[in-house]
Amino acid sequence: MKKNTKPTLLIALFLTIAMTFTALAQELMIEVPFSTQVQSSSQIIEGKVISKTSFWDDNHHNIYTVNTIEVYKVFKGQTISETLEIITPGGSVGNNSEVVTPSLTLNVGEVGVFMLHENNISITNGTSQSKFKPYASSQGFYKYDLKTNNVFNPFMSREGISTVFHNNITALTNNPNIIEVSNFDAQLVYNNSIANRDTNGAIGITSFSPTTLNGGVRDLLTINGIGFGNTQGTVNFRDANFGGSQYFTALDTQIVSWTDSQIVVEVPSRAGTGDIQVVTSFDFTTTSNTDLTIFYSQINPANDTDAFQSQHVDLNGSGGYTWQMETSFEANAAANASFTRAFDSWVCTTGINWEIGAATTVDVIAADEINIIRFDNGTELPEGVLGRCTSRFDACGNFASPGGIDVFVNELDIVFNDVFTGNLSVLSWEFGPGTATGFEVDFESVAVHELGHGHQLAHIINSGEVMHFSIANGQNSRDLGASDIAGANDVMVRNINSPVCSEGAMTASACSTLGVDEFTLSNDISIYPNPTKNNLNIATSSNLQLELATIFDVRGRQVITKNLNSTNSLNTIDVTQLQTGVYFIKIDLENVSTTKKFIVE
Repeated sequence: MKKNTKPTLLIALFLTIAMTFTALAQELMIEVPFSTQVQSSSQIIEGKVISKTSFWDDNHHNIYTVNTIEVYKVFKGQTISETLEIITPGGSVGNNSEVVTPSLTLNVGEVGVFMLHENNISITNGTSQSKFKPYASSQGFYKYDLKTNNVFNPFMSREGISTVFHNNITALTNNPNIIEVSNFDAQLVYNNSIANRDTNGAIGITSFSPTTLNGGVRDLLTINGIGFGNTQGTVNFRDANFGGSQYFTALDTQIVSWTDSQIVVEVPSRAGTGDIQVVTSFDFTTTSNTDLTIFYSQINPANDTDAFQSQHVDLNGSGGYTWQMETSFEANAAANASFTRAFDSWVCTTGINWEIGAATTVDVIAADEINIIRFDNGTELPEGVLGRCTSRFDACGNFASPGGIDVFVNELDIVFNDVFTGNLSVLSWEFGPGTATGFEVDFESVAVHELGHGHQLAHIINSGEVMHFSIANGQNSRDLGASDIAGANDVMVRNINSPVCSEGAMTASACSTLGVDEFTLSNDISIYPNPTKNNLNIATSSNLQLELATIFDVRGRQVITKNLNSTNSLNTIDVTQLQTGVYFIKIDLENVSTTKKFIVE
């Protein structure tokens, strides 16, 4: 079906489903029932990711990652060799990178069950192995936690890998005969991990600081404890892309130091609010008793060893980026208006210099220097995916930068699902301006979220914010919250003050409520220490005369106001009265102001 965006609610046909169906959209996806996944997958296997390499497709439109899977079991489909390949969107080839949100991103060493269907992407990588795509994007990977005997996908968690989950699959395939390709037993691994717990010795996390940080911006977390050993292991954070149901492991290069009693680690982009976990080199595990709060997070394009911060530049010669609606999207008045409202929310709140130009007849997602806005064609988007943002990056060498390179966004593409299909047809788009109710999905909320990814914001776990990992049918999340704005402003500081790779710096949008001076003053005024416990110092160059400081909490409530000494280059504010948490300080000087974030421990 081509461009069918009429918001029809098929109540009569799907009445039985509607009475029992509640769609929670994790990673801005609608849940695809487990039974549908099993029935629709042509191949279901258990296996382990043993390697991954990224390639351009044969048309040089998009970058994909070829994940090589060691096959343990076959639950459905043909008997295959000991390995197969799964194609996932995004990756890094040379200086070019792509981050596709939402999509499945696999890591070497992960074990689980893969729901697969035939690959229709034209990609040649020199191997003759069978190639597949995950069915329903990241919903099609059921990741094992072998230490707890649990299995997860973005919507489901079950205890009992072999005893429960495997039986759930075979009950739906009507085939109890599982083909054993390799000698692997999840239950045996779990039993061995239980036996090893008694030999862990004294190991534990006693404290960590700060208790609130940001992901993907090289914020450092210090973990104190005992029994970590002197050989580096791994640090795991709750995965914001999965709502914290499972852990995400920091890269080896993000661990700054490791001793028997203290670890210092950079908070990765996918870290979400929740407990933290340390796994020693001897595979002993300890988990914190309290939660780390992730206020905001930013997207990091990554290769096999490093993750990098990115920024926007002056790509169109007018200070930013020009987006173009595909002609049929532009002609859909309701979708056009809804997207434009979401677009203006970012442009006029954070100052991101985006504009919408003339419509285009181009109707593909490709590296073609067109920042496109469109609906998908047919089954282009995976089952259950509401919308998808592709951020494309270029890079250049810079020995002064972390990792030795600078990275900037060189194209942005957004595609929305044109219809809900299969068991999901009970849902329909609400384009507004009225709000979504019942089984309607709010288009503007999805648009503002995907544009947030274009702004280079990653998922968080905070239901009050636009970049929260999920949205439900009937839920409306259109207004930017404190963490959305703070994370976007941090990107904007780089955009405006730090041109990279011989590209011009972005200039702030004329309709920005923050104003250009907010960003140009950022390097002239500094606050420290941050985090702080007692006093917050404000330092400025001698030619600036400060007037007033106002401190707000994350809900925007004014908590401290202090007149500043305009003749001093250093002012100090006592913050001992503030509770532990995240705050913003607005610093006024003649006719202009700047706002900065700080943390009270």
